Amino acid sequence: MSKGWAAIVYGRTYHLDFRFITVPQDFTAQDLNWASTHIVATTRQARNLAGSPRWSLFKNNSYCVVGVTCTIEDLIGHTVKDDRGRALYGFFGYVTQLTSDKIVYNLPPYSDRLNNFKILYQEIERVWSIRNYDPDSRKPSLSQYYPLDFVDLAGDRIANPKLNTVDRNPDKVYLWSNHLERNKLLWQTSAQSPVPIATCLNIKGKPLTNSPFLNQSNHRIEQFQVLDRVLFTDRYRVTEKPEASSPNSTLSQISDRAKEDIDLTLQQATKLVTVGQKLISSLASPNQSLETNLDRDNSIDDPEFGFRKVSDCDRANPQPTDRDWF
Repeated sequence: MSKGWAAIVYGRTYHLDFRFITVPQDFTAQDLNWASTHIVATTRQARNLAGSPRWSLFKNNSYCVVGVTCTIEDLIGHTVKDDRGRALYGFFGYVTQLTSDKIVYNLPPYSDRLNNFKILYQEIERVWSIRNYDPDSRKPSLSQYYPLDFVDLAGDRIANPKLNTVDRNPDKVYLWSNHLERNKLLWQTSAQSPVPIATCLNIKGKPLTNSPFLNQSNHRIEQFQVLDRVLFTDRYRVTEKPEASSPNSTLSQISDRAKEDIDLTLQQATKLVTVGQKLISSLASPNQSLETNLDRDNSIDDPEFGFRKVSDCDRANPQPTDRDWF
């Protein structure tokens, strides 16, 4: 039986990239590694989230996390955009501490509505305008455990369907067709599992075979299937040990996106220097055609560099400039 629920929220704000916004006050770096592996997996193929919130439930021997990964519009009823005009999404959920039987009876019921999670958007609103130079910009707020009145399933113990676990078939993904009543059954069965389990429901798009979710429901299939699981690497792990006074002080390590951006910038800068040297050489050699030198340098047409030649087709069919987050 759960003792209470604490908020856990992962998303981005107006200025800053994805990170944990709120985490339970007793989470260690190891707990965050475990949670982030599951949460980040639910955000894959984000373009398919609109109108199809993904429900996930995952538990180990200490905690059970339940939540939804969805667009902000689906959560609160209107679109919210960042400073680049991109429509936003995030993970909004609750964590409970498990007792000896590892079974959760009182939990948010699976439904086609997100009423139990709307209040969690307040966690993002509190830090909506924070900047990266703020010393607390990467420190999540710490949530406390409180009793919450969800649906108490005590006495309503069920035995089907048979779900997959690491102890059963760790290299397989059990995949069901996506139907509301079946998802309710899968959700309830997962909550009552006495062993660690990971379930993600209402997936629109490709199955998440490269994820820790061994049980999934998907819009694309019509009958139960067993798929091979793909081994995956998690780029969002917390690798440093937390400080004793602040167990979440290393949360800035959750994402390596900044490092990747820096590496790409350095690569682009190197190419820019190369092009600049070509230009200087051409100016210093009046007998050599500047246009010929530039045409010989293939790097200027490298898509990663950010330039390409404009063709007659491009002029006749200009591409739209407005793009959303997906």
